[in-house]
Order: sequence, then structure tokens, then C-alpha cells
Amino acid sequence: MIKQKKLSYTWRYENYEGNSLVSFELFAEGDKTKLKLTHKGIETFANNGNDFKKESFAEGWNYIVGKSLPAYLEKTNN
Repeated sequence: MIKQKKLSYTWRYENYEGNSLVSFELFAEGDKTKLKLTHKGIETFANNGNDFKKESFAEGWNYIVGKSLPAYLEKTNN
């Protein structure tokens, strides 16, 4: 963890094979903040079926970061 810039944690599912690492990094860009999300170790979930494919994780993170997070932030800032 880089204080006030990066947060990392392990990501796993109870009773399933696999263990991964998710990192969120924040970068100032003028009056905005850029988020870099990295999810390493997704391949360790390969034996758990289609829901654990790389594409499924990408779709999930894109939804969370692209829709859920902005909606939540807008709601809490009003």
C-alpha cells in the first residue's frame, strides 16, 4: 500500500480454488482523479467454471467502476 495513493487486497471465493490480488491506484490529473484498477491472479480461478473467466471479471469491474461507483458518488454528494 502507498499511503493515500494505493490500496491492495486479496480476492478469493470461499469454497473455490484460486486467490488473486486487487489493487486500486489513484493519480491526480488537474482537478480530477484517475483510478487504475489491477486484478492479478485471475487465472487461478480457471478451474471454477465460466463465471470465473477473465472476461467475466473485466465485465464486472467495468460495471462497478463505470456505473455503480459514479452513481454512488453522485448520490452521496447531493
